[in-house]
Amino acid sequence: MLGGALACGPSFQAIYEGNARFEHCYALEENAQTAMPEKADCWRDWSEHYTYGQTRDRIHYATARYVALSQSSNVPTDEAMMMAAPGVTPRQSVITAPAPTNAFAPPPKVLDDYGDAGATRMRPSEVPTVVGIGPTGAPSATPTGTPSAASVPAAKPTPPLPAADCSETCRSSFRDCDGGACDKTYRACMRACFK
Repeated sequence: MLGGALACGPSFQAIYEGNARFEHCYALEENAQTAMPEKADCWRDWSEHYTYGQTRDRIHYATARYVALSQSSNVPTDEAMMMAAPGVTPRQSVITAPAPTNAFAPPPKVLDDYGDAGATRMRPSEVPTVVGIGPTGAPSATPTGTPSAASVPAAKPTPPLPAADCSETCRSSFRDCDGGACDKTYRACMRACFK
């Protein structure tokens, strides 16, 4: 049984070759005389041929190093060169929320509350206007809260839902129902609407 379990997993030879090749690529990273395309090719080759039996962190590291090294030659910016430095992997996430200013303050509002009853609405006279150039070349003022008529496509009328009148009748009879068979009656009514 032990032999069968070992036979299903990666072979020791495959793991050894993957480890040796990973260390070779890592050693190339430390060598300053090795060109970046050669380092990138080593990590790409390892990612394509030697990942069998390797851990996820090594696979992720090799992929990230290949991406960073291959992009540094295309976009030779300072940030790309720093990301291609040995031991540095590209950042995984970008923080999109504002940074906190006080540990005891509530988090800042990132969305407006349009559905709340307590939300304040601006009167049309309070909406700021933006002055731009109109289609005739003359200045035109457009409130910032409302898009111009030229940029809004005409709304198509929505067709009524199938059996809307019948289902509304079923819905109102369900609301008026007081007995225990309301669910059965409602289901039967709705089935009849869609037959």
